[in-house]
Formats: sequence, structure tokens, C-alpha cells
Amino acid sequence: MRSGPDMTSLIGIIATVGAVFLGISIEAHSISDLLVFFWGKGVWAAWFVVIGGTIMATFTAFTWGQISAVLKIMRSFFTTKKYNNVEIIEKFVEYGRRLRREGVKAIEQVLDEVEHPYMRRGLRAIADGLDTEAVERILDAELDVLQERHTIGQKIFDFAAMCAPSFGLIGAVSGLIRTLINLEDPSKVGPGVALAFVSTFYGILLAYGIFTPIKGKLEMKHSEEMITLMLIREGVLALSKGDPHIVIEEKLKGYVTGKEREVVEQRGAA
Repeated sequence: MRSGPDMTSLIGIIATVGAVFLGISIEAHSISDLLVFFWGKGVWAAWFVVIGGTIMATFTAFTWGQISAVLKIMRSFFTTKKYNNVEIIEKFVEYGRRLRREGVKAIEQVLDEVEHPYMRRGLRAIADGLDTEAVERILDAELDVLQERHTIGQKIFDFAAMCAPSFGLIGAVSGLIRTLINLEDPSKVGPGVALAFVSTFYGILLAYGIFTPIKGKLEMKHSEEMITLMLIREGVLALSKGDPHIVIEEKLKGYVTGKEREVVEQRGAA
């Protein structure tokens, strides 16, 4: 398994927000022109409407357990954790050879060295003497739970991305109403206009600059992990059926890229 920080996630978020405010600062005549987006009359109201409204709406839509899982989800967003599919195929080929020579005891002996928890559960089922149908049911049930767990983060950020522009619109409407009510008092017009436009600004920035990219990255990582999980499922079922190691290798090569397939074939030939 290869793990480490995912620099593209961190750089992407910082660069997105930085590019927006850099573009604003280019046209600013003074530092006060830029600070109006962070501090001033109407700005704090916009923050409460957009950020507070989005957070509270998300709390309403999801359970506390799902919301509390966001911290773990964000850790996966900022880190890379990827298993080597080529090595997994090689392991299954090796286990296929040993299974035919030594029987089920060979699987019991390798359980402690198996790194992937899903793969370990599948091999444990084989070692316990379960038939192929039972092993398949265990793998599918585990896969359904993993899929639901992985997609909850995507659902949360997708919902937040949908809410943010809407609350930006609420802030804009309330700011315009405030402006129209106080047209006779010029000192109250400015805060109302600021609330209207800054709310819209932050609603769009949060939705398309932060929440949607996070959801997209989580979807991409989920897709990559699903390929590994499906590869493991196919490998465990092949072992359970007693397929020869050559057949196991051919089945599993369909789950890797062309370059990875060449590596598998070269190592197999060696």
C-alpha cells in the first residue's frame, strides 16, 4: 500500500481561492477595496446567511453520525492511500499455486500477512471452509457497506454545493429588500447592497470553488478503490472455486491498466 499527502487537493483548494482574490486585487485601487470582501458592513451578515445557513441545512439533512464522519472523510481527501493492484494479482496467483499444493491450510498461513482488510475477510471465509456461494454473499455484503460508507462524503458535499448558492440568493434578496426599504437613508443603502452581492459571491465560491471539487475528488478516489475491491472479489472467488493460478491471473488482468498488465505478464514470464 502506498500512502502520503495528496498535494493536488491542498494546492488545488488554495490556488482556486487565491486565483479568485488575486483577480479581485488586480482591479482594487487600495487594500480597503479588497478587505470589503472580508470585513465591513453587510459582510458578516453575508457570512452568517451563506456559511451558517449551508452548515445548518446540512446538519438537518444528515444524521450526527454521518456529519461526524466528515473529519475522517476530509482526511482521505488530503491524503493518498492506494493499494498496488499488480502486487495483489501476484499474491492471488501465489495463493492459487499454494492452495492446489497444500490445500486450505496454505490460506490460513498467509492471513496475517494480508494487508487489505477486504481481502483478509474473503480469505478468512475460504480458510473457514465456506463454499463459494457463502463466500460470495459475505464479499457482496461487505462491498455494499463499503460503497455506502464511501459515498456518504460525496452526498454531504454535493448537498452543501447545492445549498450554498441558494443561501447566497437568500442573502442577495434580503440585502435588496433592506436597500429598498432604506432608500431615503443613504447611510443604510451601502450595507444592504454589500449583503446582496457578497452573499452571492460567497455562495458561488463555496459551491464551485470548494464543495464541488471536494466531491469530485472523493468520487475519483472511490472509483479507484472500487476497482481494487472488485479485483479482490474476483480473486477470492477464483480461489474459492479452485481455479488454476494461470486462470486466476487471466481473470484479474482485466482489472488493471495496460501498463500494469504488461508488468504482470513480465513478472509472470520471469
